[in-house]
Amino acid sequence: MDNQNLLDHANAERILEEGWHLFQQRGYRGATIDELCLHCQLSKPTVYYYFKDKENLFVQVLQHKLHDFQAAAEQSGSLNERLQSVAVAILTSSQKEYSPLLRDREHIKKPENLKKIRDAFRGGLFGPLTAIMQSGISAGELKEERPETLTLIFLGTINFFIGKAEELNLDQAAMARKLTDYFLEGAKKS
Repeated sequence: MDNQNLLDHANAERILEEGWHLFQQRGYRGATIDELCLHCQLSKPTVYYYFKDKENLFVQVLQHKLHDFQAAAEQSGSLNERLQSVAVAILTSSQKEYSPLLRDREHIKKPENLKKIRDAFRGGLFGPLTAIMQSGISAGELKEERPETLTLIFLGTINFFIGKAEELNLDQAAMARKLTDYFLEGAKKS
């Protein structure tokens, strides 16, 4: 079942959300379908009705979440507002930094699934953020720098602060504002 049709089914949506949390906590290899079933209070046949196998589930979980990030990036507004929107989406949906999820690609066996993951990251997060950076450069709001470099700097900053808002006595939105402000103040043209 493709990701769009999955969202029409409450069970599938619950599996995607719980899968996101489980894969973040345990990684691809550490997460099990049994544990997912326990969290979702669903049977294995129900999970396998929606997802062919664990690899397919992992791919669709990433596609689902990256689609949310893309929607945040494509909102209208100023450069600051758009970057904050992406930062909030990442900070509120992530329990841990997302780097391990990227490294988990090495455990994916099917080349077509690796391509889907690469395409999802490019189309759902990296591409839209790079477009935001390019528009900031074109408008003279950001330094003349490769937009891909600015995107990596921004994502690296956000990634480092995932899960740290509470220890800094901030909510996720305040953390997103602070990180975006620091990014922009350091990236503005002199």
